[in-house]
Amino acid sequence: MPAYALGLLGLLGLLGLLLGVPPGLASAQGGDTATGGPDSIPPATGPLRPGDIVNLRVYRDSELTGKYLIDAAGNVQIPGLGVVRAGGLAPGVVTARLTQALRDRGFRDPEIAVWPEIRVSVLGEVRTPAIYAVEPGAGLIDVLTRAGGPTEHANLRHVRVLREGHARDVDLRRALAGEAPAPVTLYSNDVVYVPARRGFFNQENLTLAATFLSVALSAITLIQVTKR
Repeated sequence: MPAYALGLLGLLGLLGLLLGVPPGLASAQGGDTATGGPDSIPPATGPLRPGDIVNLRVYRDSELTGKYLIDAAGNVQIPGLGVVRAGGLAPGVVTARLTQALRDRGFRDPEIAVWPEIRVSVLGEVRTPAIYAVEPGAGLIDVLTRAGGPTEHANLRHVRVLREGHARDVDLRRALAGEAPAPVTLYSNDVVYVPARRGFFNQENLTLAATFLSVALSAITLIQVTKR
């Protein structure tokens, strides 16, 4: 094969290696990419929300002790206490309401402990995809740890957080390397999706490689015809 043909094929190989680097999900899917700095999503402090879990411990009465989900209307239903408003209220206010509900039902000087949890779905390239209950204020690294960590195929540069119809990409690789914080604080009903890395042999890259190969072979043929 002529030297110029070998040169073209070598260039084609170099272009193929460069094409193996996947474009950012934010550009491909229209999302924002978070690489550090202040978070545009407010921190998970303050009032409880639908989807949160209210953990109730009633001392001297284990039957009422348990975990209770805040429904879409913002209420928790506790057998023996009835319906208690929790959504939109601070944990301290919920504790006071539950204490009063116990007094109304004949408990003298009830002693209780109340603490909330949020429920987050972790999907994609993690060891154990599932819905996890974690403390309010938990971040991406916290829930990924609960899910057993990322698999060897995980693309941590483009971890996606889905919330109420909106998506946001976060570069967790930088956060794990200590270069930037993982800025997203999670809420109940959030979905954390860890995509797989896209290697060279995907449809987009194969199409581009085929195009470059076609152009290169056409150039080789044209040069050979011209030299005859």
